[in-house]
Amino acid sequence: QVSNSSAQPYFGDLPLPPPSSRRPQATPMTDSQWMLKVKITALDNEAVDQSKKCKWKAGDNLTLQIEPHATVNMFKQRIALIILAHPKHQALSFGGGEALDEVVKLEDIEGLANGGTLDVKITVPPKPKEAPVVLSDDEGLYKGEEEAMPALPADDVVGKELSDAELDKQGELKQQSQEALEDGDLATAIAKLTEAMLLGGVSAMMVAKRAELLLKQKRYGAAVADATLALKLNPDSAKAYRVRGKARRVLGEYEGSSADFAQAQKIDYDDGVADMHQYVQKRWAKIQLKAKQDAQAAAEAAAAEAA
Repeated sequence: QVSNSSAQPYFGDLPLPPPSSRRPQATPMTDSQWMLKVKITALDNEAVDQSKKCKWKAGDNLTLQIEPHATVNMFKQRIALIILAHPKHQALSFGGGEALDEVVKLEDIEGLANGGTLDVKITVPPKPKEAPVVLSDDEGLYKGEEEAMPALPADDVVGKELSDAELDKQGELKQQSQEALEDGDLATAIAKLTEAMLLGGVSAMMVAKRAELLLKQKRYGAAVADATLALKLNPDSAKAYRVRGKARRVLGEYEGSSADFAQAQKIDYDDGVADMHQYVQKRWAKIQLKAKQDAQAAAEAAAAEAA
């Protein structure tokens, strides 16, 4: 029997036919209606609404009342209301023939008449096999040797309060660093900023600045270390996240790079890193998918060998 509930069942994001299409209850059969039997020849559990208990199984039969001018699709909708399996998962056939077209009227099916029997297969088609992932070489990876990392201030130095004289000295060193940078002398700019940091009273901005300079100098591991310290001092430093994301991308740390860019863009969006962010996202997704495919292939090979 068809449920009297007014609720409309759903299967994933696909609703069953609306209540208006349901068979009226207790409608007496007239000369204009047929009684048709339906034999369930196959029934996948995945094709049935999992939120409700299904009492039906392959081999069961049901009888439906419907007008002969109704289409195959309309008949599937009636079946869906009883078995709770969406029409898209149903294949109707008659007399062992091919699956019937959705738009064919029941009365136009050769050999079918009142009291006849239709077969229904309720199955979920297998998911298409994904094409094997091929990872191209990443030409953006850095393969050179890096210089030794510059000194990082110890924790007690980072939080040290500076005297007025030390503050003046630090300001002077930062100014010298900026002047060297403007002259294109990265090495001196980094050295002077390092001196300023080692005096104490270190801010996230100072460390993020040095990380940025180290990135320009292609000292990517050092840039990651500085950016990490900057984020320890200020977890909301978009600049530190961006610098670390760029450095990790060049080092091939795609997962970390993608996460850093995502956080940086969330704090302060920058069009300048959007393409790089998209690249590492896709690259990391491909790496994960390839690992999954390789593991599955290995498992299948092992199973075949054991058989």
